[in-house]
Amino acid sequence: MPLTTEEVKQIATATADEVMERVYGVPELAFHVAEHVATGHGIVVDRALAERTPCKCFTYDSDEYAWSPGVVGLISKRKTPADFEAFCKAGKEPASPGAAERFTKLRGAIGEAHEEWEKKGEGLPGWWEA
Repeated sequence: MPLTTEEVKQIATATADEVMERVYGVPELAFHVAEHVATGHGIVVDRALAERTPCKCFTYDSDEYAWSPGVVGLISKRKTPADFEAFCKAGKEPASPGAAERFTKLRGAIGEAHEEWEKKGEGLPGWWEA
């Protein structure tokens, strides 16, 4: 049986959404990972927005991480359980495929850059706070 016009539209929309998530999910995750590495947690910039919107989640090293509109940086279920509960209350959506792998790579690259800055007498925390 052929697909209906509505079914074709649903498939096309789902495919387009997935492509956009993969394209735009990487820079978004990179931004949140950089903040997480620099500060160790997410920084709430709009509590109301964070509480009323779902967060994107992935698992890494037996911890669940998420990012949410209204929070800059990652929220860790283990490190900041109260924030995780409050800001993922509206729902948890899976992050794009490979988020944990990208997190690992980005975290490693940021760590290497941090070591280089330290060797040069500069520091990521000082740079981040400037």
